[in-house]
Amino acid sequence: MKKLAYIGPVISVGGVLLSYLIHRDWWRITKNAISDLGKVGLPYNWVMNVSLIIGALLLMIFSASMIVKSEKLQWKISFGVYLLGMFFLALVGIFPEGTSPHYEVSWGFFIFTFLAVLATSISLLLEGDKTGIFGLVVFVVGAALSLWALHRFEGVAVAETIGVIAFLVWHYTLLKRLK
Repeated sequence: MKKLAYIGPVISVGGVLLSYLIHRDWWRITKNAISDLGKVGLPYNWVMNVSLIIGALLLMIFSASMIVKSEKLQWKISFGVYLLGMFFLALVGIFPEGTSPHYEVSWGFFIFTFLAVLATSISLLLEGDKTGIFGLVVFVVGAALSLWALHRFEGVAVAETIGVIAFLVWHYTLLKRLK
């Protein structure tokens, strides 16, 4: 199952990057949202949306397996929050920009993903693993920079990118710590 956790983000991020390459003539990180690359009616919007769904499904399977495998309640809760974040990521692909629930599911993804970073960091600290301190730093710095970017740029893609990078840094750090 751990292999799914390595592959899932590669598929999702790869789809976003490929979609950017397709639409690089008009898309700007400082003026757009990442979701603009998958909006309803855009040619090749499926490139991003399908990759988000597939990557999220792999990470949901990983999260569910960790919930089942975990013996401690804090880890069951942590991976439950993680699973919710990935569920919302799948919903971002299912309900692309231009559909009514898109705004809400996008926020759900970022909120639950950041909460998953916080919860897993606390779980590590409760076990005496100092890697949790790094996770807390990723949480605080990632959230602060994302909020700053929301107010600094015309579009939200910079804030979204900061959030995704923070999550990915923590995700792969956490994978190294898991048995």
